[in-house]
Amino acid sequence: MSGKPSIVVDAFRRLRAPARAVVANASPGALWYQCSVLGLAVAVIYTNLPIHVYTWHAALPPKYAFFVLFLLMTPLLLTRQAALVAYLLSPFALWAGALIILNLIHLSAWAAEGNLVDHASQLRAGLVLTRIQYILFAVFLGFAVFVTPVRTYLAAAAALMVLLPGAVLVDFAYPGMFYSLDTEGAVLGRAAATFINPTMAGEALLHVFLLGCVFVGRSWRGPLFLLAGAAVFATFSRSSIIAWGAILAILVARGALPRSMAAITLGALAILVLCVGSFESYLHARDGFEAASSNLVSRLEFFSNLNFDDDSSEERAGVVKAGWEMFLRHPVFGAGAGATQFWAYRGGTHNQLVMLAAEYGVFGIVLWVWLLAILWRGRFLPERGLQFAMVFLVAFMSMFTHQMFDSASYWLATFALVATRAPWTVPGAAQRTTHPRPRVAWHPRAGGVHGARLNGTRP
Repeated sequence: MSGKPSIVVDAFRRLRAPARAVVANASPGALWYQCSVLGLAVAVIYTNLPIHVYTWHAALPPKYAFFVLFLLMTPLLLTRQAALVAYLLSPFALWAGALIILNLIHLSAWAAEGNLVDHASQLRAGLVLTRIQYILFAVFLGFAVFVTPVRTYLAAAAALMVLLPGAVLVDFAYPGMFYSLDTEGAVLGRAAATFINPTMAGEALLHVFLLGCVFVGRSWRGPLFLLAGAAVFATFSRSSIIAWGAILAILVARGALPRSMAAITLGALAILVLCVGSFESYLHARDGFEAASSNLVSRLEFFSNLNFDDDSSEERAGVVKAGWEMFLRHPVFGAGAGATQFWAYRGGTHNQLVMLAAEYGVFGIVLWVWLLAILWRGRFLPERGLQFAMVFLVAFMSMFTHQMFDSASYWLATFALVATRAPWTVPGAAQRTTHPRPRVAWHPRAGGVHGARLNGTRP
């Protein structure tokens, strides 16, 4: 290797060197605070609480909740400055920085051309700025995870493995309990609980299950998986239902779920199929469901005849085609950030890859591939089966949603978590440093916390 490249590589390694000391000398009190803040963040984000509160109280916009979480994470930024430099050079932080810079370039270009005068352009600029804020928050969340050498805060996700499906099922049984039925994004007959949008609820249920498996023992995962599945079916989100079935196959094949779960789930699905006729009669007879029953029945019939002739499927096909045509017209730099949110169609592209290509051109496609590679190489989830399932979920669901970098903040939170490659997540890293460091003991089969020890004490 020539001299100059060697100097650059050595300088890069020296900047990342402080990461080896990020967990050194962590006191039990500091660790307790970090886990408390992260647990609160998990509970708030994966219940969609900021947006849900906003639907009831317009004076409390979602940014207030994220600002409070940021303030709670500020002590970590102030006391782990050396680790912050190392984290900002981590793959996820670099990816997030590239996406932020790309958005800022688009905003600067609009301002230079004088295109921020009319109201529509200002709304679009506001959307892009909000997107940047979500990404920045995900970076700060990722840093908090980076410097917290235990995963005990995922107890919040474990609790949500029961609470969130329960809330969705209650919402199906008693519509209007969690939100007014005329709320924008609500779909009569499709349960969503605090997410309002049923597709987002289905996605979040799968996120919560996979993250909660880190804390929950293997023997409990089966019943919780079936509970999550029941709630996913109550959302009538076809993409989430298919993803749920695929995740079952992945987790069973990789040993993260007992092999008996395959037979149990197939038995449960067989019973469900036998009850479809009775369920359709129930929907038609249910008060207030007359307008929604035909849509719900068509969604159920999709799994028997794979028919895509319903309104939702046709709309999605139309906007995907329009997004791809927009990319072909602007293949290099794209049509601009937010372009697919302010166009002639009722909704966005319903496809994250097409959205990135349409708005950012080839740079957007590169960002999508780069993100998948980062998640695949992440080490936050202690079982590769869980990691593989999460990467599949991201890749698959990105074909059916376009909100991953916007209002669906749980996606960015998951990216920040799963992408983590802190020294404490890499096997053998603790033995390669001279600093004393807390140890995290994980049961290899259960995947849960059996003894997260900090200098001989349990946090």
